[in-house]
Amino acid sequence: MTTNTTRHASTAIAVWLTLAYQHGRERADHVWARLSDESGVEDAPSKLIYLAVAVAVAIAAGLFIIGVFNDAQTGVPDPVAPSP
Repeated sequence: MTTNTTRHASTAIAVWLTLAYQHGRERADHVWARLSDESGVEDAPSKLIYLAVAVAVAIAAGLFIIGVFNDAQTGVPDPVAPSP
């Protein structure tokens, strides 16, 4: 009798996990579809997210280039005029 009860409990947990997973996936698909829908909307959320990511990447690249330039600038000696 104890194995039968254990089997029912594990089956109930498996069914619950399957339903929870399916519900979560359906909600995620629904949210993704709403964010991807750009019909009739000029400033859709997905466009704004892509724009924000592009700005962040551009800022990071600019900071990297400035850092590399400053490091290289300290290693260059001052120019010396040739002696006559």
